[in-house]
Amino acid sequence: MLAAVVGSVAVATPALAEPAVDADRYRTDGGDYAFVYRYDGGKRMCTVSADPTTVRCGISAPAGTRITVKGRSVRPEAIEITGRGWHYLDRMTSQDRPRTLPEGARLSVHGASCTSIRDGGLECSIDSVGFKQDDGRFSTRGTKTG
Repeated sequence: MLAAVVGSVAVATPALAEPAVDADRYRTDGGDYAFVYRYDGGKRMCTVSADPTTVRCGISAPAGTRITVKGRSVRPEAIEITGRGWHYLDRMTSQDRPRTLPEGARLSVHGASCTSIRDGGLECSIDSVGFKQDDGRFSTRGTKTG
């Protein structure tokens, strides 16, 4: 954090906040927003939709993480977050061909915010619910739903 002293009052300012991108560049034909980010040697896709605000992203879930889908235990390939909480999805599908969200850039739309982390990774949140995929680690915050 940077601090400037004026007289005897110290004022704090954020240090190098992530630059926001123009959300319209990521709008899909269906009205949602979509982008890809780099992680673990590949590209992973995310979508942001409204009513209610929902973020869905391809992820690399922690080793040993399993969910049950149609009676089968599978490793999740995606996560969904809303203002109420988060849960894993078995996979991420979309017909869109989204643009890459540049490293260090932030897309904020419908109350959701996603920041592409330098050197690969992503952090997304809606209010106090979110996740971070960075440097071989995956973490969530907020209530797990479903």
